[in-house]
Amino acid sequence: MANCHQSKSCASTTRKRNYSWLPAIVVAILPKCPFCIMAYSGAMTMCSGKMLYPHADTTASYLTIGIALFVLLSMFFNYKGRKTQVALTIAGLGVLMLLLGQFYFISMMNYYLGVLLLFFGIWYNGSFFHFYRKYASAFIKYLTT
Repeated sequence: MANCHQSKSCASTTRKRNYSWLPAIVVAILPKCPFCIMAYSGAMTMCSGKMLYPHADTTASYLTIGIALFVLLSMFFNYKGRKTQVALTIAGLGVLMLLLGQFYFISMMNYYLGVLLLFFGIWYNGSFFHFYRKYASAFIKYLTT
């Protein structure tokens, strides 16, 4: 710093040095795989609502909607044809229910119904049909025996 002589370049290197740990912390905290990101986002959406008055004009309400929209965007980028179209419709309905529950009706039932639809949309786009085929075939075998 003694060679700096109060120049602008010296101030910018000091600023960079002070925040160099931030990307490492962000990388350590964020989930690593796309499915984990969707699950993490869904959990954040479900757990961030207020208990008595869900909208209350706090940043948590806007964070909830922002995360839900991020989930929709993630699903869109993980496009799998017709399956994703149906999943986006289900999750979009969930986001609409979240919006209504947070800002219009101020209803926990709408809020949690939206979260449930959002989770189901994520699952539908991911591994729903694996479980559906597995348990539907077991159920059919059970009925025919």
